[in-house]
Amino acid sequence: MARRTLRHSMKAGVHRVQRGISLVFALMGLVVLTLGAVALLRSVDTGLMVLGNLGFKQDSLAAASIGTESAINWIQGSTIDTLQKSQAALGYSAVAMPTLETTGPRADADPTSKAVLVDWLGNSCDVPGLNGRTVDVCNLPGFLPDVGNNKIRYYITRLCANEGLPDSSNDCVKPIVLSATGSTSQRGSLGYGSSTRFTDISPGTYFRIITRVEGVRGTVSFTETLVHF
Repeated sequence: MARRTLRHSMKAGVHRVQRGISLVFALMGLVVLTLGAVALLRSVDTGLMVLGNLGFKQDSLAAASIGTESAINWIQGSTIDTLQKSQAALGYSAVAMPTLETTGPRADADPTSKAVLVDWLGNSCDVPGLNGRTVDVCNLPGFLPDVGNNKIRYYITRLCANEGLPDSSNDCVKPIVLSATGSTSQRGSLGYGSSTRFTDISPGTYFRIITRVEGVRGTVSFTETLVHF
């Protein structure tokens, strides 16, 4: 009888140990499943955030085309005398301004140089990133009424070295056009194997249009367009 009781007690102890080990594995599995669920939720949230940001970016880029078209309309509607001189209050420069930092102060700029900026934010070019540099010129942009949640600003520069007529005494960037020789159907187009060459210079000059759009959640887009007439 004593031996049977001892064996029964030993079996009962083994069963209790086995039940304890099963509980440990069950808890470990629960922890793994919980971590997997949390990771899945974070992944879904990140994906939705990325898609949302892309949507905001596309919206601001679409609004930029409105600003560019408005700038083109302003150029087309302006007289030759108006375009020969810079219009500081209208966001137009009759000179190229090669040192213009369109999107803000450059991080790799010479610390001793002076910044030439566009006052996109309307705060007299008081922007971060100057790193001790002074602002030489703070250009006012042209602006449009808000389109939805987008604030549209643009700045136009004529690609000429100086103000005045774009003649031989003023170095202006002009588009190269096709030779005037040949039939009318050959002008303005190129075909494979064609003997037509770019030889003539158009009398019109290039204009550079820089458009900035600030959308929702701080989304900012810059576009640049070259046009000539």
